[in-house]
Amino acid sequence: RKRSAQRLYARDTCGKAPRKVGDRGKVDNVRGGPRGPIRTLSLPTFLCAVAMWSSPLLLSLTSVFGLLGLALTALALATDCWTEYQVNRREIINAMNRQTELNMRLKDNVVHNPLYFSRNYGLFLVCFPDAVPSDIGSFSKFGSPCIWNGDYHPSDIAFEKYSRLQLYRYYSMWGAALLYLLGLTVFAACSVLGMIGCWRRSTKFVLATALFMLFSVMFLAGSMACWHFVNYLERHVLEVSPFYKSWESILKQTTRFSYGWSYVISWVGIGFILLACTFMLLSYKKIKEEEERAFEVKHSSYMMPNLYEKSSAIMPYTYGTYGGYGPASYPATYYGQYAPSANAAYYGYMTYAH
Repeated sequence: RKRSAQRLYARDTCGKAPRKVGDRGKVDNVRGGPRGPIRTLSLPTFLCAVAMWSSPLLLSLTSVFGLLGLALTALALATDCWTEYQVNRREIINAMNRQTELNMRLKDNVVHNPLYFSRNYGLFLVCFPDAVPSDIGSFSKFGSPCIWNGDYHPSDIAFEKYSRLQLYRYYSMWGAALLYLLGLTVFAACSVLGMIGCWRRSTKFVLATALFMLFSVMFLAGSMACWHFVNYLERHVLEVSPFYKSWESILKQTTRFSYGWSYVISWVGIGFILLACTFMLLSYKKIKEEEERAFEVKHSSYMMPNLYEKSSAIMPYTYGTYGGYGPASYPATYYGQYAPSANAAYYGYMTYAH
């Protein structure tokens, strides 16, 4: 089977000459299967195949992936399952019943402190899927009790006591939120611009839409980078309350951290927007090629083909070539000074264009 795979020839999609599939580093990989060798597509071959698609197909793919990306990123913003903390409150209460000192230290926290409750974090809200802390001013969002994340608006006294790392976290939180909103706004605006470009098939509108999509991806990716930086500081660097390193040991043991589905779909949506940007750039290139091809076809019909070569042109002749013509046929009595000269030699009508 290996020998047969090495003898297998394939013609790539760019129309190049066939080459052996077994050549390493030159063509796609070949692996064995139940029905013989299977040829897997490499990235250059895939990009070459995409470049051969038509502009309507590329614009359609741009619309599909763009709408999916916009819907997923907007859904991630509207929901509050970016990070999930599952707290085993029963185990904490059992430990408090066994240890009097722990009971005295945690009896108020178990009732009022949100850290001792299962919770989900979004970009702006903190929601409680199970029990809710007392006296926190919660409100219902889609049937789930939530509160605003107070870290965006700390008190003046608390802000003055912030360390350098806490300030990094504070500004990174605002950067993540603002960049995410800016990325969504830019993409929504360029979607309208893209529809105009698709309708008019204008290369300027299509190129502008692709560039705005690229800026949108950059803003969203920057937002996710800031968000990850904030999460890293909270869990691995900061040692002050209410962050992970300052927690009680029993709280660390009974809390399970995980990324939520809102976080996952936000990355998927950003990936779809990046694909839409790529297809839009390919659409711009394809539309420009189609316009140039149409221009060449349109103007080639006005070019008269030269069917006769100069080397095969008919030899020039004079009026004296055939009998009955020439200067003798034009008497001076009738034409006077306008009679042609006997030595005048010129080209005939059959070789006029040459």
